[in-house]
Amino acid sequence: MQSTMRTGSFQKTIRAGKRWALVLAPVMMAACQTGTPDDLLLDAQQDALIFVKALEAESLDNNFIRGGSDLFSLRPISPNGQLKNLTETWTQANGAVADPEISYDGMKIIFSMRPAGANNFDIYEMNVDGSKIRQVTKTPYDEADPVYLPNGKIAYTCNERNIRDEYERREVENLHTMNADGGNVQGISFNNSDDFDPIVMRDGRLVWTRWEHHGTENRFPLFFTRPDGQGTFLFFGSHRGGFHRNFFHPRELPDGKVVAVLSDGVLDDHGPLVILNSDRTTGDPSSSDDYANITPNVPPGDSAPQAFKYPFPLPDGRLVASYSSTGVSGNYGLYTLNRDGSKLSVLYDDPAMQELDAVVATPRPKPPVITETIQRDSTTGVFVNQNVYFRQANDGQVRPNQAQQEVKAVMVIEGLPIKPNDQHMHNVGETSFEPKRILGIAPVYSDGSFAIRVPVNTPISFNTLDSLGRALVIKRSWLYARPGENFKNCTGCHGPRGQKSNSNPIAATQTPTNLNVPVAQREVASFSFALEPIILQKCLPCHEGAAPASGLNLSTIKTVDYSVAYENLMAAAGNPPMVENHNPPFSRRSRLADVLLGVGSRNGRGKHPAPGTPQALTPNEIKKFINWMDLGAQYY
Repeated sequence: MQSTMRTGSFQKTIRAGKRWALVLAPVMMAACQTGTPDDLLLDAQQDALIFVKALEAESLDNNFIRGGSDLFSLRPISPNGQLKNLTETWTQANGAVADPEISYDGMKIIFSMRPAGANNFDIYEMNVDGSKIRQVTKTPYDEADPVYLPNGKIAYTCNERNIRDEYERREVENLHTMNADGGNVQGISFNNSDDFDPIVMRDGRLVWTRWEHHGTENRFPLFFTRPDGQGTFLFFGSHRGGFHRNFFHPRELPDGKVVAVLSDGVLDDHGPLVILNSDRTTGDPSSSDDYANITPNVPPGDSAPQAFKYPFPLPDGRLVASYSSTGVSGNYGLYTLNRDGSKLSVLYDDPAMQELDAVVATPRPKPPVITETIQRDSTTGVFVNQNVYFRQANDGQVRPNQAQQEVKAVMVIEGLPIKPNDQHMHNVGETSFEPKRILGIAPVYSDGSFAIRVPVNTPISFNTLDSLGRALVIKRSWLYARPGENFKNCTGCHGPRGQKSNSNPIAATQTPTNLNVPVAQREVASFSFALEPIILQKCLPCHEGAAPASGLNLSTIKTVDYSVAYENLMAAAGNPPMVENHNPPFSRRSRLADVLLGVGSRNGRGKHPAPGTPQALTPNEIKKFINWMDLGAQYY
């Protein structure tokens, strides 16, 4: 099952304006040579290829399927195979289908469909010949990306949380599970942006593309989790990968490696095909041999003259994929190619349609069942970090000094999802960060370990703190605990993956710091809520009027979206900048923190406002300014 027509919001607007290609036109590639397959798939002559045919091209950054797509079978898998429309009686040329996946016995197809006249996508199942179709879900939400789990349940994505993503403000779909009859629905992912294209690995884990857009990060690595949502962690992708290391439409190969589409853009799921060396590395930190690009003459990017989508392994060792020889918005047909990228050959291409998301209807081994161990009545989970000093050398942030015990504590931060009726949806602040609040602070022990108890199903992140309460390392990824989960595999702060850093952490012998605090006790650090009352009382006597001190007007009068004080602090130039919110750690790089604390660029001149004066800030007030900067400098 791959995400054919929707994401960001389930219902995709499909691009218009296609450029058609001749079905058998030669495609010139240094690593590939096109032609027509000269044989059927070995040992699979009765297998069927199941795929989506759509009228218009699609991309991940659009909304609302306008219709004109159906599920088809091609049997046998050959250019001369028999084509059959499996869903036409349901779509009637107005509906839309997406995301086919095959049962382990090869007898059934599960997929997402919006029938003619319907308003949303639901999950459906039918036999591979198109008979006995049944509706699995019937909700006011959109469900897509279904996959069969080894325990008989179904995993899928759904926008039931009714939140908006951290970039385009579109509906967010996250991972869920349900029984085969559609009952017992459980959310298992609580990312604040989208989850795409889950697959079930042969060890029983789920792997999917996760949109990581926490503040200044904007990347699409692969994550994994257990079917009950526990143990969620990075599967493949660099923490500091940049746009050139995004991975879409993963599929596991027989040897345990994963084939995927490599992308260098946000929500661009087209590009070359790469085989990840995921059987031996997570790609974090990144290196040149993390993956093999098997189609190197297909560049990533929207201007590429050729593009691949939706790779899938065939029974004879080859791959089938959607391929366009006329650019990323051109005509996609189904092509086969060898695993090394050679012998690119057209399998099926209707020049009036797009062929997408092909899967093979054939039996395959069922992975082992991973027992669900969540404690459904529990309201908390525990994280144990083995050593915050265990860090990569190239993730773009500082490496605190363990010999000097530089890290004193860890701040645990809750990410607040954006709701569709949020009046500040489009003007949180002059920052890339979303609203947050502080759950609390926990000690970091001498060996660098800490343990915390946090509320379940809640997106959280961490800031490690120095002796002045400033952030040293700012985690820009959302974690969450499932009910009763005890997560002990966090080895450091973006440390080299798969390496144990501390076999006997002190924190594991201590009672975890309880940060499952009531909502009313969670600290809001926004400028409008936390800082403007302080500015009104302590700063305006000097920083207002026609000639404010140091030329800095800190009036709390609103301009359009924000106050004069906020606008001026965010815009103030200098070295260091008055407020840094792009390159972490933020307060340690901000002149405002230096002024308030009397350190750094103001070292030797003391704090401002000066202690003992009526305008002097209390330690708690200074802390509010520091926290505001380190959480991202939001206005609301």
